[in-house]
Amino acid sequence: MKKISLLLLLILSLSACQKEFIDKNEVTEKAAFETPEAYQGIVLGMTKNFTTTTLRNIVKGPGLTAKEFGRANTYVTTIQLSSGGKDITDDNAAVSGIWTGLHRSRGVAEKILANIDNVNFVNPDEAVAYKAYAQFFKGMTIGYMAQYWEKVTIDNDADNKAQFVDRLAGYQTALTYLNDALTSFNNNPNAAGIINNLVSYNFSIVDVIHAFKARFNIELGNYSDAYNEADMVDLTKKSEWSYDGGAIKNPVYAQLLDPGASLNYKPFDKLGLITAHTPDAGDNRVNFYLDNTVLMTDLNCGFDLYNPKGFWMTEAAPIPVYLPGEMMLIKAEAKARLNGTTNLAEAVNLINAVRTKTAANDAFGVGAALGPWTGNANSQQDILDEIYRNYAAELYMQGLRFPIHRRFFPNYLDNIDWSQVSRCSLERVNNFYPYPDSERANNPNCPPNPEY
Repeated sequence: MKKISLLLLLILSLSACQKEFIDKNEVTEKAAFETPEAYQGIVLGMTKNFTTTTLRNIVKGPGLTAKEFGRANTYVTTIQLSSGGKDITDDNAAVSGIWTGLHRSRGVAEKILANIDNVNFVNPDEAVAYKAYAQFFKGMTIGYMAQYWEKVTIDNDADNKAQFVDRLAGYQTALTYLNDALTSFNNNPNAAGIINNLVSYNFSIVDVIHAFKARFNIELGNYSDAYNEADMVDLTKKSEWSYDGGAIKNPVYAQLLDPGASLNYKPFDKLGLITAHTPDAGDNRVNFYLDNTVLMTDLNCGFDLYNPKGFWMTEAAPIPVYLPGEMMLIKAEAKARLNGTTNLAEAVNLINAVRTKTAANDAFGVGAALGPWTGNANSQQDILDEIYRNYAAELYMQGLRFPIHRRFFPNYLDNIDWSQVSRCSLERVNNFYPYPDSERANNPNCPPNPEY
């Protein structure tokens, strides 16, 4: 983020989820949310918590679940996530970190929404900007929960009794908040400018909202809406979570490449696409995301492990909020699934746009530089398989392969004999995550854990 405030200390004292606020902070917190000058710091604190803490776990946990990473140590958290099935316990640190971090960020967004209408700003555009950004953040965090859990909460609850809804209802609620935010920003470009200038060095909040709407609509099977939202995103613009390399460091670099970091988890050979969806020879995305030096072999399966490249090379490297290739592939998927086989030709054209894209004509330098696809252009299943393969390569280490694989292969783990199957042969080792023990211990509405 471009700026940070001492109010971050206040924001990070907010409860992670449904707990009451600590009494000694209550007056200070109340004053902050009633003070217009405090909102810049509140917004930045909310953003920093997500981009430095939660995002680290979003890359790690789902990355191990969807075989992007191999195990480089004997830590329980990493062993559980790479093994999957029922091996993941309720106290897994990465899973709990995603859940707690999303609830913490959403809690701040909810505080903004509960108070900001009663705050008098000298510049009324600021009120619009911070309220709409809080709506975006609430929608985004609910959507992230729906990517990883079977049921989700949509509101924090101070009495530890947050209600759960099905994840698809969570996506619907997320879209409602994103729609409200988008309406405000579209009606007030000055408010959008305030957020763009505050949050990051490269940021376009309107494009970001369209991208998340595309992502959540494709999960819901709203194919026309997903296509239209992805089509609204300006693919020439960058939207990034930024880091200063000092107090605010790229969290994936800090875990994987920082000389002081412990050897934890490392990228698999061939981007982890080691079974049915191995990249084509010469796919430049492999070299974009991985260095060419084998560090060691995975402790589970013996596959080669590498250091990452891409967006995690330095402590100040920005991380994309979304990638242009994701939007292109959402459009391809939407066309491939919409109305049977009517739109397969357009889906293939979009696949080829991704496959032939070079680093020079991608805003983030992600390009496969391959030839057009030579598969069966009349087979919907073959087309969908190729779309998945490109999602997996294009969006490496973005925390998205797990939900995308489940969307493409929902029955992948049906009838698995976990006592017999080789985990090394699986592309995904869970359907959903268990609910953290902190949630189960404090919230009587917490659902049973999924089977796996």
